[in-house]
Amino acid sequence: MSITKKIVQVIDYHLIPIFGKLCLSKNKYCNVIYYHDIVTGEGFSYMRTEKDVFIQQMNYLADNGYETLIFDDLDDALKLSFGKNKIIIAFDDGWRSNYTEIFDFMKSKNLKYNVFLTIGEIENNPEYLTWDMVREMHDSGLVGFGTHTFTHPSMADLSLINCQREVTEADDKFKKEIGYIPLDFCYPFGYYSEDSNLHLEKESSYKRIYTSQKMYSYEQNGKIIFGRNGISNDDSINIFRKKVKGNMNFLKVYEDHVLNPLVALFHKIRKKE
Repeated sequence: MSITKKIVQVIDYHLIPIFGKLCLSKNKYCNVIYYHDIVTGEGFSYMRTEKDVFIQQMNYLADNGYETLIFDDLDDALKLSFGKNKIIIAFDDGWRSNYTEIFDFMKSKNLKYNVFLTIGEIENNPEYLTWDMVREMHDSGLVGFGTHTFTHPSMADLSLINCQREVTEADDKFKKEIGYIPLDFCYPFGYYSEDSNLHLEKESSYKRIYTSQKMYSYEQNGKIIFGRNGISNDDSINIFRKKVKGNMNFLKVYEDHVLNPLVALFHKIRKKE
């Protein structure tokens, strides 16, 4: 491992959590962790988590008395607020494994979770959920659902996508299949801009919008913009615990006020050479 990578790991997994713990009061809203596909084979980074790794992490939550929440719970201001033993577990995309590999296990542990659906893939891609699976999960009261656009494009530049299709048509299909307009939306790839936030605030019914940044969630124009902690297949249980506790949400503060200014200064110095 290079010296640079070692320094980054020390900062990300040791210094950031220390400052995050000291600044825990900056967490105003319930902490969010997220996954993608749960696999019985080999995992990979944030995209594929080995089932045994996932089960160990969920057992940690169950054994330590964590209250897990679905999106419907968040209409309660008390549940929405940050708490040391509350967590929102989310899955991006709508992989079939969110049903086949974990639904029964999560029921056995009474752990709630949520799935952001890439609407165009549901029923049309054999690696994704079917609408029958979605309805069964929803009707259990254990699983909440939100949207993740229709075709999973980046929303960093809205001029490059069909917002009518990605938001309005996705929401209409969601309502047709499940029976209500979704109130929770997650950006594909985590990419967004202030323009995309403003568009969703004006043109959608979403109450809560989720990014993929480790940051303190905040309210903007009546919507809550959530930061989230992605869980990697490589995360140790110690790193997982730091993410769950909200200690990693300090990362964006560090990036905005330390890392990015240093990078800009470095480039400025290089240009003068």
